[in-house]
Amino acid sequence: MANVCSPTRAVRFTHQLVMLIAMCSFAAAASAQTTVTLSTPGTHINADLTIQGGASGMTDFSSSAGLASKVSTESFTRRVLLKIDTQNTIPANTVIQSAKLYLVLKSAESSENRPFTAFNVAQSFVKGETNWYYFRSGQPWARPGGDFNGSFGTTYVSNAVGSTYAFDLTSLVQRAVNGDFGSRYTRVALVDTGANNNGNFREFHSTRASNAAFRPRLVVTYGTTVAPPPPPPPPPSTGTTLRVMHWNIHKTKGSDGACNPDRTANTIVAQNVQVVSLNEVNFFSGDCAWNFDMGEKLRALLQQKTGVTWYKQNVNPNGVGNVLLSRLQPVSSSYLILNNGRGVAQMGVVVNGRVVNLFSTHIEYYNASWRPEQILQAVTWLRNFSEPRVFMGDFNTWFQTPDYYLLAPPYADAWLVAKNAGTASSYNGTGATEGTSRIDYAFISNNGSLAVNSVTVPDTVVNGVKPSDHDPIITVVTVK
Repeated sequence: MANVCSPTRAVRFTHQLVMLIAMCSFAAAASAQTTVTLSTPGTHINADLTIQGGASGMTDFSSSAGLASKVSTESFTRRVLLKIDTQNTIPANTVIQSAKLYLVLKSAESSENRPFTAFNVAQSFVKGETNWYYFRSGQPWARPGGDFNGSFGTTYVSNAVGSTYAFDLTSLVQRAVNGDFGSRYTRVALVDTGANNNGNFREFHSTRASNAAFRPRLVVTYGTTVAPPPPPPPPPSTGTTLRVMHWNIHKTKGSDGACNPDRTANTIVAQNVQVVSLNEVNFFSGDCAWNFDMGEKLRALLQQKTGVTWYKQNVNPNGVGNVLLSRLQPVSSSYLILNNGRGVAQMGVVVNGRVVNLFSTHIEYYNASWRPEQILQAVTWLRNFSEPRVFMGDFNTWFQTPDYYLLAPPYADAWLVAKNAGTASSYNGTGATEGTSRIDYAFISNNGSLAVNSVTVPDTVVNGVKPSDHDPIITVVTVK
């Protein structure tokens, strides 16, 4: 008879037991997910309301049974805001597997599928105090109609009254619980980003709906199933040369008075650049882009026209901001809000095995006393990023003025470097970028990490029409 307690068999049994325990532990870990439904008015959903412009701009709609949306002139435009407590209900920095906001359609006009885009709301708005002009009593939005700083997907809504529409907010909630926006509350605006067509009005049930089944709810599943993968390696090097463009696009309005994003995109494509810095890019603001994000439209147009992926980083402190668009995959991106309604967008790309940090800004024009303050604030912030750096923008600053010397010598004026080397060219013979003034610049690191190959101010006129009141500048550098 075999000895069932032999050392060999005992070792084998012990090994199998350990494997079984390990498998059970892994299975337990793999199923360690939690699903929560956040729907309780006042606690889970702190605020859900409509804001409307025009004569209703100061109206508090937080007691309304509906959440209304409409694309129109400012007087009739309506947007939906919700503030949901993911700070006290979901652990910080946990992995969000899924987060979906469910809204039930209360009323609608035409049968057209309307694109509702979710945006993060930059300000912590308060129920009973929020309207088109203010996010809380005495504290105005930087731009009437809400301050938004990033889009998080689009859901199409038809006119099926009584139907439930799901808005995928997974990436927004993930960033919220990570603390990327300061507070870990999820603050979302649902904005119809479609055209101003007849019948685009939509209204959803709010937390005040008499039937609890119709009220908004955010369903979140969190908890990691497996260890998260390591971050991807930086994109491969693209050679040693970087070709960038800076341009104040004047909201895409040309010398013919027409707003034409397609013409703007064609001008950019014609310069065959890898990264472009743009100023005066409307974000749900002004006559050229009241109902949409112009930066996103330009990104999509470039992608369509070139057949390659383009990436975007924007900053919109007043609805008219700065955008960086890159066909090189960024390894970092961020932005800074400057004092008095200006900003800086940042993006890092890899060239010749080095991260090149690029920046886009638009410094104050009307109030000269704000100019040095904004420049110094930006220059200080740039020091947080490794060199080499390329700092582009409409600085509203003239050569050899005190404001100019806040930027050079900390940085080198690429046009001046190229001019001294005989590699600067301009269709107007002067390098001017707006009328007879040179106020648009590309400033580069002054430590020898970049070599200026050329700087060009090209002629962009097509069929007698100039696509902007500014000329672009094209800077080519070698990354050492």
